[in-house]
Amino acid sequence: MTTASKNMLIINGSLRGTAGNSYAVAKHAKEILTSQLQQQCTLLTLTDPQPSINEMYNLLFNCDAFLVVTGVYWNNWSSPLQRFVEVTTAFENTPAFFGKPMASAVTMDSVGGIEVAARLQAVFGGLGCWSPPCSTVVLSRTGQEAMEASAGKEDDPNEDVWRLADLHIVLQNLVTAAAMPRNNWIAWPHSELIIPNGPWPDKGPIDMGTPKFLR
Repeated sequence: MTTASKNMLIINGSLRGTAGNSYAVAKHAKEILTSQLQQQCTLLTLTDPQPSINEMYNLLFNCDAFLVVTGVYWNNWSSPLQRFVEVTTAFENTPAFFGKPMASAVTMDSVGGIEVAARLQAVFGGLGCWSPPCSTVVLSRTGQEAMEASAGKEDDPNEDVWRLADLHIVLQNLVTAAAMPRNNWIAWPHSELIIPNGPWPDKGPIDMGTPKFLR
């Protein structure tokens, strides 16, 4: 891999923090990025205490690409990841996100993962990111069990089921995309929100300055 080293941010949205499947994927991704692809990498676990809002902006600003990891909870991503998106909406189309590639890795029991991944791509696209080819992997318990059951069989019907090894492809494409210039993109007209000062609002009401039009 000859691409110059970039700053990659892994966003671990697991409800279980450092104890779940998503963290296992995030940790594996960090190992691939640093040891195999020679990139700089930060792992942000959203259940941990977060820095101030301005410090979070600076963290995102200084990153070149994002890998978003989450489990599936009733056909949606995790509540910590939802909170992250709600707060960072104030950073929409700012240098925190604009023109930067993102990829996703979703863990699930049996259903809902590809739908969650597709919506994640759309949300981060709205924030200003873009998705390179082959930038999603969905890992399921049922898929793992199916692969184990058919392993070694001739014409294995589960040979094309997503597996943890496919994460390397996602990350290599993400690194390639991170090396591309960002100054050719154009943002559509939008109302800029005010990025507030203060601690990260991990609970309670959130007011990021969006217009109030109902009384």
